[in-house]
Amino acid sequence: MSETNSQTETAADSGETAVIPTGRVRFPQIAPDTYRHPLDQQATAALRAVPGFELVASKFSQYSFEKIIYHEECASAVRVTPKQLPRIHALLREACTILDLPEPSLFVSQTPIANAFALGRDNPTMVLHTGLVELLSEDELLAVIAHEMGHIHCGHTVYRLMALMLQLLAKLGDLRLGMGDLFSFPIRAALLEWTRKAEFSADRAAILVVQDPEIVFSALFKLTGGSPKIFEQMDREEYLKQAEDYERPDWSRLDKFYKVMLESDKTHPIPVLRAKEVLRWGATDEYKNIIAGSYIFRDKVGDRRRGPLSTISMKTLANERLTCPSCGKETDAAFTFCINCGTVLKPDVPNSQDVVSGDATKSEGSAPLE
Repeated sequence: MSETNSQTETAADSGETAVIPTGRVRFPQIAPDTYRHPLDQQATAALRAVPGFELVASKFSQYSFEKIIYHEECASAVRVTPKQLPRIHALLREACTILDLPEPSLFVSQTPIANAFALGRDNPTMVLHTGLVELLSEDELLAVIAHEMGHIHCGHTVYRLMALMLQLLAKLGDLRLGMGDLFSFPIRAALLEWTRKAEFSADRAAILVVQDPEIVFSALFKLTGGSPKIFEQMDREEYLKQAEDYERPDWSRLDKFYKVMLESDKTHPIPVLRAKEVLRWGATDEYKNIIAGSYIFRDKVGDRRRGPLSTISMKTLANERLTCPSCGKETDAAFTFCINCGTVLKPDVPNSQDVVSGDATKSEGSAPLE
């Protein structure tokens, strides 16, 4: 369900569903609560309820590691731009176009382990390892990029960084004093529990971008244990049986204890369960309704805020075009950046008759966009 500062608008309200040139449906002004997993919602609410936690998270990002990560990647990895690694940049642009998000800084790092991550809140940085690029098809790589964009969209990136740094500090504490876990375990355990649940939301973002759950499943399948040499020998149905086996209700108490211990120190959900959840959500009416155009809208356009329960009238935006001041080409007014060159656009707030608002006189009460 949406928060008080947004509401749902259907395709019937907005006219025909918009489609980008690749044929994939796009979602102008989509809010992250459209696809946020219930477990993520619960865990995020619990974290934010801790007094002072949001302030600490903000300062953590502002004064310590966000800029360090950018400078580190800028110094030792390859930046992705329209002129450098243009095919990967096209995938980033497609994911951002579909989710209507600005492009983060993207780097490719020479690392054989197939992995990707996005960190930072104000100026997020995304990194793809070369092992990932070599393992996945372009559609699967798009799914991974969209997954990381989901983390950025949902506001996960600062908390993920905090969890990683707490793990590192705990290890350093153990090395020096043997007491790292004693001081950090409660917070670290809570953050790790949250990171595992947040992955389900990011997987949903990936499904919304590639618009084929099987592509996301295939990417997860390869990342679990595949390689270009053996992937053709791997079997989808056999892999799904592993999830059923892992979830068997007749495991002994000792087995269940082992499973809890196995999961407790991981930043990601158990892979077989995660892959199963991707296929489950991809078959739901919730997913199909979003694809059809029924989703929660963000509460602001450009830099201007609107009151609680406000939403854009897509009847107006569907026929409105903007001219990009950078490249001079026209683009849909529903976008917050030019789909041709990537220049950030800041369209004016629609006229009052184009805005549905629960209480337009209380715009100062609107929550900031995540």
